Amino acid sequence: MSAAPGGKPAPDGRAGSLRLFFALLPDPAARQALGALARDIARATGGRATPAENLHLTLVFLGRVPRSRVAQVEAAGARAAAMGEPFALLFDRVGGFRNAGVVWAGPREVAPALQQVVGALSGALHDAGFALEARAFHPHLTLARRSLRPPAEGSALRVGWRADAIALMASETLPAGPVYRVLASWRLRERVKLQPSP
Repeated sequence: MSAAPGGKPAPDGRAGSLRLFFALLPDPAARQALGALARDIARATGGRATPAENLHLTLVFLGRVPRSRVAQVEAAGARAAAMGEPFALLFDRVGGFRNAGVVWAGPREVAPALQQVVGALSGALHDAGFALEARAFHPHLTLARRSLRPPAEGSALRVGWRADAIALMASETLPAGPVYRVLASWRLRERVKLQPSP
């Protein structure tokens, strides 16, 4: 590694950026239930369970973003949250990406409000000049990795929570596994329904 003035190691290009994504985070009860399910699934499939503290539903993945542009990402998050509204999120399906050895939980039906939040985030980030993945949004929460076998057909699952905020997350891969931290979060806007006049 080359040295910067003063004898300190020069940055490798990654120090000036963060690996970012937007996510929904489970409430404590859902996190506990999904964490237990992840451990059960990992035992059954010969995989490695996602630690309960790492469980999340990715909304939009950005990848590496220069630190100088994080404020733009945060502005996009605030804008999208102002356009969204809280909704019920239910995970009632277990599946897998066989080639990747990943087992996931997901909803059988995608709530329109979830699609709206993803669309608002994607639109705000696109307007700010960020290039996003072109693939379609398939909501899932990773339960286990490096699984040797697929999950059992018809694995029972019914866990959910009320999604009322979105979070901007930073990801760092360490030898022990990925570590996620919340950089910022925004509550989804509550919409007040007006009562009709008598």
